[in-house]
Amino acid sequence: FQWLRSPCGNSAKQMATSKQAGRVLLPPTVLPVKYDIKLKPDLANFTFEGREVICVDVKESTDEISLHVKEIAIQNHTIVFKSSEGEVKPEGIAYSMKDSTVTFKFEEMLPVGDGTLEMEFVGILNDQMAGFYRSGYKDINGTKKIMASTQFESLDARRAFPCWDEPARKAVFGLTLVVDTGLTALSNMPEKHRCYLEGGAKTEICFMDSPKMSTYLLAFIVGEFDFIQAQTNHGVLVKVFTPPGRSNDGKFPLDVAVKALDGYDDYFGLPYPLPKLDMIAIPEFAAGAMENWGLVTYREVDLLIAQGASRKQMQRVCIVVTHELAHQWFGNLVTMQWWDDLWLNEGFASWCENYMADLIYPDFAMWDQFTSDAQAAAMRLDSLRSSHPIQVPIHRAEEVEEVFDAISYCKGASVIKMAHAYLGAEAFRTGLRAYMQQHKYSNTETTDLWAAWSAASGRKVDELMASWTEQMGYPLVTVKSFTGSEVELEQSWFLADGSEVKKEEEKLWKIPIICKGQEPILMEAKTQKISVPKGDFLLLNAGRDVPMRVLYTPETYSQLATAIQKNQLGVSDRAGLVLDSFALAKAGLLGADQVFKLIASFKSERNFIVWDAISQALNGFDTVLMAGVTEKTYEAFKGFVSQLIADAAKEVGWAQKSSDGHLDGLLRETLINMQSKYSVDPDAIAEAQRRFGGFMAGDSSILPDDIKEPVFKMVLKAGGKKEYSELRALHEKAETNIERKHVYVTIGCASDMALKKDVLEWVVSGEIKIQDFFYPLGSVAASSKEAAKFTWEFYKSNFEKIGNMLKSANPSLMDAMISLSARGFSTVEGAEEVEQFYKDHPLKQNQRTISQTLESIRTNAAFLSRILKTPCSEESFWKSL
Repeated sequence: FQWLRSPCGNSAKQMATSKQAGRVLLPPTVLPVKYDIKLKPDLANFTFEGREVICVDVKESTDEISLHVKEIAIQNHTIVFKSSEGEVKPEGIAYSMKDSTVTFKFEEMLPVGDGTLEMEFVGILNDQMAGFYRSGYKDINGTKKIMASTQFESLDARRAFPCWDEPARKAVFGLTLVVDTGLTALSNMPEKHRCYLEGGAKTEICFMDSPKMSTYLLAFIVGEFDFIQAQTNHGVLVKVFTPPGRSNDGKFPLDVAVKALDGYDDYFGLPYPLPKLDMIAIPEFAAGAMENWGLVTYREVDLLIAQGASRKQMQRVCIVVTHELAHQWFGNLVTMQWWDDLWLNEGFASWCENYMADLIYPDFAMWDQFTSDAQAAAMRLDSLRSSHPIQVPIHRAEEVEEVFDAISYCKGASVIKMAHAYLGAEAFRTGLRAYMQQHKYSNTETTDLWAAWSAASGRKVDELMASWTEQMGYPLVTVKSFTGSEVELEQSWFLADGSEVKKEEEKLWKIPIICKGQEPILMEAKTQKISVPKGDFLLLNAGRDVPMRVLYTPETYSQLATAIQKNQLGVSDRAGLVLDSFALAKAGLLGADQVFKLIASFKSERNFIVWDAISQALNGFDTVLMAGVTEKTYEAFKGFVSQLIADAAKEVGWAQKSSDGHLDGLLRETLINMQSKYSVDPDAIAEAQRRFGGFMAGDSSILPDDIKEPVFKMVLKAGGKKEYSELRALHEKAETNIERKHVYVTIGCASDMALKKDVLEWVVSGEIKIQDFFYPLGSVAASSKEAAKFTWEFYKSNFEKIGNMLKSANPSLMDAMISLSARGFSTVEGAEEVEQFYKDHPLKQNQRTISQTLESIRTNAAFLSRILKTPCSEESFWKSL
């Protein structure tokens, strides 16, 4: 195993050595150079046959070769190693189920140098959305069909062919597929040639060799598809493959992809290196998308845009496409050395998705949205003691499945946004280009990126960034005093539950303090005085470029409140102030009543991003208030929210306007969604029922996609079995996954417990694809206090069945079930009950999610305890606002 030489001196070398300790890797004695793989899938019997010839480099003489393999049967008599000295067959074959490996033991030592390893094997086209797997779909005539596709990240290439399934073991891939004639076959590279077999019944398709790449980026797909295509200005052919009859739904993502590829070419200073880019919608897909080099796979809802799609859906597709195409450089061309630097892939792509979306669609205001979206998600999770550093040690590769989360993606993007603000756009880009040029087609560690930025900027980037990537959590910066031109600050570790940080737990960050009108100043000590521009108010972290919380003095809060009323704060700063205030109240550092007084001052606010932040804060309060205050107080809280949004909702209205911009549409959806949760306004309910009735009568224009979900919720809450049955019937008639998803995320709002129980029975019936079956369960759990408890009891009773449904699927699907099933708990007793259940029913692969779920419940319990000691626990408080 060859480690990259670090440019950062001895300390970096020592760190790299310590990072390597304990990793479970294949022996470095024999390495792959090129795979030639031939596969013959059988879509009727859900199996495949395979043959591979692997060109290898024997680094040192050995009598063993070890590879990764899982759920594959190798035909022992076909295994042979060939070299210039002849050929030899293994005398022994040993499988390790624990390590998913096979070791071939040969009678004699294999000579150093070039050789080939050949074998044949058979495997299963599973239904777990991992490896080489099958999906069900309907053709244009409504006939049920089967297609086959791949999902190899992180550890599932070994389910399709024996291989060195580690990111640093890059090789060239040559692929041949033998498929039923008439089916389309796709892979990373263009087709090279084809021939017909078995009297024309089968077609053998050979693809061009790939660039040198990691196993997890290989992809191949077999099925029936339509497609739409275009060429970039730089000459790359881009195609979007869709289910039969839906090629028009590929127009929007195609346009995004064409613009994004050229944009990344220009930004990275390296042209996209493959001759084509295909993007394809997969009917059953565990994640959102996968960046396979030259053949990017997506959930249908994350790629296809039908006529009349909501603005939220268009934005979602845009950022998923820009995220995956960023990976074609950051992850594919330059790949992390090992899984502990996963964030290099995902954090950077998460930053790029916003950069490129903002470039293509500036009216989306993606960097303002970043505050209430990615950064907010990162800070929610990273305020828990059960969080983890961005760079987390990975010993066994299986552990990486637990860090595909908001830390790797959203906190990763947040610290990169911070680096961009601190270094400046030019040095940031120059360093990035140098990093790409130096490391293309190879593997890197985080320190390689720091070195490139240090060289470009002349600053010690490694020292700055280590405090953000190598320790978990983020700082709370407290304003101790403010004279008008100088501010005294103190930093500490911010924890969501407000628990005491012991002396030995204290952390220190290097924090860029950003004030409008001056260059960032680095806060390196626990307490520090900083000069700031004189003005009517103090605003730290202007633009929200740094993932930190700020606790102001009462006087500075008062100045900020005045600045809000005078519209002197930017959108991201207003949103950030709301989110900070809620988090500080939850931690016991600010009174909950003070937060509501702040929120009440936003009654005249008309920006979607600020309302999104307000909605998040209110939802956080709702979780604990619903669980712990009297019913009268809870209804008074809902009445306050209903009044808060009334003017804005009336002004924005229900109907789309010709003058609407992108954010106007998102604001309308947010406000009506808040009405569906909190409002008791009979006029709003009547309007929802009117639109639903027209929609069910065949007038699709009366209920645009933007407001379908809140309308469904309102109608279900106010209705009964009739409305519930109508929504289930809509699901049965739905032709697209997004139409079905509208039903899944709302159906739990059905008006009585018998209907909610029916929803939960539907979840485990097998009728809903496992990629989606957590949505309706979450919908029920969020619908009421009683429903939350009922969902937990149902989950416990059906735990074994759910486990069997997900037996070898991506662990993220069980993660979703764990967090959603317990979302209604806000008491210490609830946390103890959940904790005991998982002690009795351990889930090793999901332990981090279980720990985070338990901590979140206990944090809410502490929050509720604090709220009950404030005026917020009294009905009169809400009527006084």
